[in-house]
Amino acid sequence: MNNIVLSNESLRLEFAPDTGALVGLSAVETGWTLLDRPHVGLSFRLMLPLPGRRNNPVFGEKQTLTSVEAGNDGRSAAFVWDGVTSEYGGHHDVRVSLDVTLTDRQAVYAMTIENGADLVVEDVYCPYLGDVQHPPQAERFRTFLYQYASAQEWPLWPTYQNLRGYYGVDYPTQFSGWSAGTGAPMSPYILLRGANMGLYAGVAAPSSELVSWHTELRPGFSDSLSPVGGDVQGRVPDSPTIAGKDVVTRFAAVHVPYIQPGETRSLTPVALEAYQGGWQ
Repeated sequence: MNNIVLSNESLRLEFAPDTGALVGLSAVETGWTLLDRPHVGLSFRLMLPLPGRRNNPVFGEKQTLTSVEAGNDGRSAAFVWDGVTSEYGGHHDVRVSLDVTLTDRQAVYAMTIENGADLVVEDVYCPYLGDVQHPPQAERFRTFLYQYASAQEWPLWPTYQNLRGYYGVDYPTQFSGWSAGTGAPMSPYILLRGANMGLYAGVAAPSSELVSWHTELRPGFSDSLSPVGGDVQGRVPDSPTIAGKDVVTRFAAVHVPYIQPGETRSLTPVALEAYQGGWQ
């Protein structure tokens, strides 16, 4: 079966028909290829803590689709996983439904979780991009988002600024959009941007279920002690692999819904859009 392709004025998305993983992503107007290595594609991620083991993830790219239905106009697709298998807990009666709908410029991800298991679905990564490559000819690539009375940027490439201690994460990590002192996400959008183009991600409807923004550099730095502007930042490997591992910059919208056993929850929809120009 061929890949499922959706496109509009802004984006071209390509999904694997067996897993639903996003295996191709490009900006239509500029030709910028954000993701072109199908084997690093991702779909979603859940966290289902077990008694005695909190870190029990469900990796969407390892799940087999129950059904997928694509619209005839190339503007929509509905994916269903009727049950999932976690890394340490086996099969769980958790039904995941994902609708990807394209407007003229945006790709809107809307996920619903039906939790028939006896575990809590603690967090959900959706959309979850397996790699976001920097724009062609870009000198730098950064995040950009609202901060109290201002804006905040962190480098993604050619250096990556790790915002979490080495003792708390497996890979260099950025969690963006958290207000100081409270830990609550406060920015409803984020830009991954070069000087003249970028990718917008933002909440697509009012919701009390908050969303934060997450990036992760895998497998790690080629040089963790690169001095940049007086700060020490890690340098992103120049090659597509290092030590036999794929070099990728993952991006996710992170929901923390704590869906209880027997509960069904529709998560905050999130829109993606490629754009041209500066942050304005």
